[in-house]
Amino acid sequence: MMGQVRKPLEEILDFLRGKKKIVVMGCGGCATIFHTGGLKEVKEMVETLKKEGKEVLAEIGLPFGVFCCYLPMSSMFVKKFQKEIEECEAILMMSCGDGLQTVRRFLEDELGIVKPLYPSNNALGFFGEGPREFIEKCLGCGECEIGKTAGICPLTQCAKGLLNGPCGGTRPGGKCEVDPEKDCAWYLIYQRLKKLGELDKLLKINPPHNWRKTLRPRKLEVEPIDLHEKLKETKEVIQSLGI
Repeated sequence: MMGQVRKPLEEILDFLRGKKKIVVMGCGGCATIFHTGGLKEVKEMVETLKKEGKEVLAEIGLPFGVFCCYLPMSSMFVKKFQKEIEECEAILMMSCGDGLQTVRRFLEDELGIVKPLYPSNNALGFFGEGPREFIEKCLGCGECEIGKTAGICPLTQCAKGLLNGPCGGTRPGGKCEVDPEKDCAWYLIYQRLKKLGELDKLLKINPPHNWRKTLRPRKLEVEPIDLHEKLKETKEVIQSLGI
């Protein structure tokens, strides 16, 4: 998921300088998990903006599981508050940049509404684990290398992004010279290959990473899912877990 942190309030208010009528929109996906744009955070932001003299025309909180960046779901909430959006002077998006740009394009291309949208968050990249501690796991580079490295990505886990390691600066105990508090990625790769009985993979020199697949913006076309059917499946799975 997209790891993110809240921008300083001063920066957010600077975005909104000279703008009185505001719409605030959250996200029921990653922003909810990272406490940067869930229902609770949207309400808190609305109260903060009111104290700063802003008039909040709409509080668009998305329930958990409704992602800003997935229009088949988020567009229903946008349409519900179309009147308020048309009347506002700015929209504060409590999502990652992906969610903001998705909503911006929908407003302009589908509804013909052109408004300034400002981010309240800084996106950091793809993170995993939880529920409290999350670690950056993936660059989304388009050419996954972890089949060669025992399921550990050296591009994110190694401070130098080495595809052939370890470097000469590995510290005693398998720590990283860049950050001695962190494990050397290639030490971890070695230990895992050893457990798998595949240490011979370290004898192979990996070629340079193919960065051509990171040319942006990238685009994917897929067969649209049946949203109602998928929600039904989700409900059935949740019930089967006794939740």
